[in-house]
Amino acid sequence: MTYRDARVLFKAGKNREGWFGSKELISQVDRAINVFEGLTKGSAKGLFLFDNAPSHQKRGSDALSARKMCKSELSFDNSFVFYQSFAEPKGGWTHHPDGPRMRNGTLPTGESQPFYFPLDHPTMPGWFKGMEVIIRERGLWPAGGLPAQCPGFHCPPGRTDCCCRQLLYMQPDFLNQQSLLQELVESRGHLCDFYPKYHCELNFIEQYWGAAKLRFRVMGRAATIEEMEKNVVKCLDDIPLLQIQR
Repeated sequence: MTYRDARVLFKAGKNREGWFGSKELISQVDRAINVFEGLTKGSAKGLFLFDNAPSHQKRGSDALSARKMCKSELSFDNSFVFYQSFAEPKGGWTHHPDGPRMRNGTLPTGESQPFYFPLDHPTMPGWFKGMEVIIRERGLWPAGGLPAQCPGFHCPPGRTDCCCRQLLYMQPDFLNQQSLLQELVESRGHLCDFYPKYHCELNFIEQYWGAAKLRFRVMGRAATIEEMEKNVVKCLDDIPLLQIQR
């Protein structure tokens, strides 16, 4: 099916269609890409631009993040290794409750790094490894050890290795973790970029919305919700393409 309209009419509210969150946004952008590809017959690469809104920056539920990771300290005693678990890093641990397991990271060598022990592990099959093990596998664990995080997560200025969370936050694979929106657009073979924060005036769609709202304001009060919906669509369609392009 080739869509020709990416517009979504959403009735927000607790007792209506809920709220337009990241899930709805992803669905709409996916449809917008279908529209673009249908009209260009797959012969062009699109550039999709978005504001820096929180819903636009939301990451996937399996995305790399050290924010809630447990440390899971290791103690060495001759030939034995004692694994002390903090925050219950059991086999079912995920960053989001009932969410998928965190995706693999990337070792300094470029190899993939699973964050969970293999299922044939003798004592912790499928358990989440914890920050200490992850850092040790990267060859970055200091001789003096590291706390899970600095008090109140107020790291000393300029320090990148003061605690486990800060060290992982500064790793290339964590730094380069993209938003769910960007992953979607780029997985479809297109370009994704974001306007600078707090500069909505750079986004042309604000001018489009402003022009449509002016038309709606002078149109007069609608008698029914159905009439209001028709008026909204009419005002949105009434903006000349030349005005949008300018």
